[in-house]
Amino acid sequence: MIVRSSFFALAVAAILSLWMTGSQSQNATEVTRVAPHLTVSDSALDELAAGRFWHAARMMRAEGAGDGTPDDILTLAHAEAGWENWPAVLDLLEDVDWTESVGEGQGLYLLGRGLEYAERWADAADAYVRYRGVSSPTTADGVVSLARAARSAWRAGDPEATDRALAALRPVPHVRSWTASELALVAAEAGDVEGVRRLAIHAVEPAAAGTLWRAGADAHLAAGDSATARDRFARLRSTVAEGLVPEATVTLGRLTVASGDTAAGRVLLLEGFETARGGARTRAAAALVGLGNHGFEEWLELASVLGRAGDGARALRAYDAAHGLAPRGTSTSALPEMARLERARLMSTVRNRQGEALEEFRAIRETTESERIGSRNLELWMQMRSRQGMTSQVNTLRRWILEEYPSSSAAAEVAWGQAYNAEARGALDAALERYAFLIENVRTHSRAGQARMRSGQLHLRRGDLREAAEVFEQYLTDFPDGRRWQEAAYWAGRTRLELGDTIAAEAHLRHVLSQPVEYYAVMAADLLGVDFEVDMPAGEGPEEPGWLTEGLARLDMLTGAGLERGAEAEIERLLARAGDTRGPRLRLAQALIDRGRTIDGINLGWALLRDEGWDREILHVTYPFPYRELVRREAEEWGIDPFMMAAIIRQESAFKADIVSHAGAIGLMQVMPPTGAQLARAHGPDGFTETSLTKPEVNLHLGAAFFVDMSRRYDNELPLVLSAYNAGPTRATRWRRYPEASDPLRFTERIPFTETRGYVKNVRRNLGLYRVLYGQD
Repeated sequence: MIVRSSFFALAVAAILSLWMTGSQSQNATEVTRVAPHLTVSDSALDELAAGRFWHAARMMRAEGAGDGTPDDILTLAHAEAGWENWPAVLDLLEDVDWTESVGEGQGLYLLGRGLEYAERWADAADAYVRYRGVSSPTTADGVVSLARAARSAWRAGDPEATDRALAALRPVPHVRSWTASELALVAAEAGDVEGVRRLAIHAVEPAAAGTLWRAGADAHLAAGDSATARDRFARLRSTVAEGLVPEATVTLGRLTVASGDTAAGRVLLLEGFETARGGARTRAAAALVGLGNHGFEEWLELASVLGRAGDGARALRAYDAAHGLAPRGTSTSALPEMARLERARLMSTVRNRQGEALEEFRAIRETTESERIGSRNLELWMQMRSRQGMTSQVNTLRRWILEEYPSSSAAAEVAWGQAYNAEARGALDAALERYAFLIENVRTHSRAGQARMRSGQLHLRRGDLREAAEVFEQYLTDFPDGRRWQEAAYWAGRTRLELGDTIAAEAHLRHVLSQPVEYYAVMAADLLGVDFEVDMPAGEGPEEPGWLTEGLARLDMLTGAGLERGAEAEIERLLARAGDTRGPRLRLAQALIDRGRTIDGINLGWALLRDEGWDREILHVTYPFPYRELVRREAEEWGIDPFMMAAIIRQESAFKADIVSHAGAIGLMQVMPPTGAQLARAHGPDGFTETSLTKPEVNLHLGAAFFVDMSRRYDNELPLVLSAYNAGPTRATRWRRYPEASDPLRFTERIPFTETRGYVKNVRRNLGLYRVLYGQD
């Protein structure tokens, strides 16, 4: 029940806690503030308390809250801010005269956030400073307002105001330090040497100060003062931590070369190349290729480093230089075979050098005695011809691969493609023959296991149940612990059940149930007609020692202030402090999940699993259920099983609200922006933008709408619905024509995209797990 006088407690719990701690908890806190002139409905307050900010704002506007009392307007501003509708917040709060006197000044903080969004930095800084006047500087909201005041003042070009805000943060050194660090890095990029010096004074915590080790030198470089930058990097080589010396050396070497001192720069770059790792070593290699004049081995090493880094043009240049050092009169390359093959590969990607690549591919075929080199050579040759559209030559090269290197990975892929194509056109005998080739020739390759599973499915398609059962059971005999044993055991059990051999069937299916955190276990329980259960020990519970409580408070303040680099550093510090101790690690995982850092929390759960094995505590952090009330309410509105929504979210985003996929899908349910815009026109919210999809409530609303659309289109056939959700309705409609489509589980095995097939299985596994773990709630 919502108590009307508890509005401000609800607002602080649902909104300020969300911003200033990152917490996704939606439990109301103890009532400590009252709003006697609040007239909005209990239903709207209930939505606000649950974190359904857009829904609450829509209801309040319908009730006329925008024209109501100051308490009504502030309530509405909280709701709009909750889904970061900052233009609406500014419209509500910018011209009122009561922000300091109503709601203990919370309107000033909201106004500051809205002004930040509008990039009105001076006005934002003023709002935060005014808010600080009505809040304690050492409470979370007071600290966050000071940090944001400092950042806004700096962006407004007011370093004195920035200094004052940072000085006021002295009681909270971690927030002061990371605020100063962030601004100093911005100043360095802008070439503001004095700004870096001024801000670095405030970075008193070692971790924050450590991020600024090269900021001064970088500021000189950005300002165009290369000479001073070189001097600074030269001094850094003798003053920074040992692990940073190679990077300083490489940067100094590049600057020295740019200054015209090629000889000294070369020495520095060679030293850096030998000692650096990662990006610094790649940068050294790129600069050294530009200098030229290296020996044979040096050219090869440079080419290898650049090739691994994806710098194909420079890698090819280095390989060419090494190739040019071959003794005159020799008929073959002086390059080692693997380097020679890599050079040919790189040449094959350059249009005007494909003729040279062809000559090399032919020469390697004639001279190599290595199966690995030989098969890879034909594979690369085939890929070049495929890009050129030469189908006849591609087919010839496929035949050579199968004939000359039948046990190679290249042959496995060629044979798999042939089998798949034969199956797609209904040539089942040809498909079985190709699958048999794989089983015989590449016995331990992953494609061989897939070939056995597809062979069994083809026998089922033909109605040859005994043949199918024997295929699946032969896999279990040959590979009892193979990666596909559960799949083989499930299908052996199901097939034996259809044959009437219930004893053998139950033995197979009970074996599948011995590993419950798997798709086939959920399916086996359904086939046996028993409740799916997770039979594992409870496990020792979490512990929160004082250092962890303190660290989480630090993390909350850094998150609320928008200091992501500092927040990540704090997480790393807490992980290191927790070490291998179960109790604090488990509590840290839970806390990270509660704060929306779900991937960090889940990964910590996987680490616990590797160390200790499954128990229910670990299972809960690897399959968590944050945003539970939001999911429940959205599912109820759309008529969806809330555990289905949770299962999809766990697979799509691992509950990370702002995640963006490589394809551009956003948020909890990974909605594509064009799809979201289309759905928003029909279902709201008005004013939809891509950023709206990072807001949990909006993403769940639109993701649920899309799921319902797909469910209607595919008659609630779950594998088809999930295929459409993952791969798009165009593909799902095409796959619907498969003969297996009438059998949901056989259809799942037939889905041609590995990603989509795995997606469907994982969501169905998640559905079983979430019902078991959270069904009682």
